Amino acid sequence: MNRFLQSFLFPYQEEHDDGTQGGGGGETKTYTQAEVDELIAKEVAGLKANRDALLNESKEASRRAKEADELRQREHQEALKSAGKMDEFEKTIRSQYEPVLAEKDARYNSLAARVLGSERKAAIGAFAGDFITPEAVEILAPFVRTEFDGEDVVTKYLDANGNVITTDPEQFRKHLREHKAFSHLLKASAASGGGASGNRGGGAAKTLSEMNDAERIAFSKSDPAEFKRQLEAQRKK
Repeated sequence: MNRFLQSFLFPYQEEHDDGTQGGGGGETKTYTQAEVDELIAKEVAGLKANRDALLNESKEASRRAKEADELRQREHQEALKSAGKMDEFEKTIRSQYEPVLAEKDARYNSLAARVLGSERKAAIGAFAGDFITPEAVEILAPFVRTEFDGEDVVTKYLDANGNVITTDPEQFRKHLREHKAFSHLLKASAASGGGASGNRGGGAAKTLSEMNDAERIAFSKSDPAEFKRQLEAQRKK
């Protein structure tokens, strides 16, 4: 028998001592596995019962404290109301419900963020098929924004300055075809001509010198080699 069981069963062994264990060499009661399991089960049940009793007492104490606090709050509010101190009365009412409203607002904002995030992810993903490498669609993340318009979700497509270009995905697709930072990443069918030179058929693309800082950053991330080539060519001028 291991030490844990020995220490656990010691009180029960004492109960079965015939008076000779103190020095008379009497026999110590032995237990079957079933008896050990039963004793442990009783001990655990007792501990659980004590724990449940303590939890119930704690809950009951919390309930009574809450009721007492609510009663004091109501009495205070009635006293303010009776004394005509309406400003203070309104403050107590607001302080009572502000935590509840704040909790509801937090839950709503969390849910809204998840909805908008999901819609934004779907809107960006819809352009994956236009790219030569579908994973490159992530470069559009800074240029797509979703927000609520009443109960509806509206997707807005932005330029490098954060200004709204359109809410129409087809118009944004046209913008990508005509933009030097994106056109060379699009498939031939999407870029109106094909591959890195696909932008030729979709309108004049901006040169590196015509791009603003945000556009240059997007261009450098989308095609580092082409960005470097144009940068070196610009420096030689």
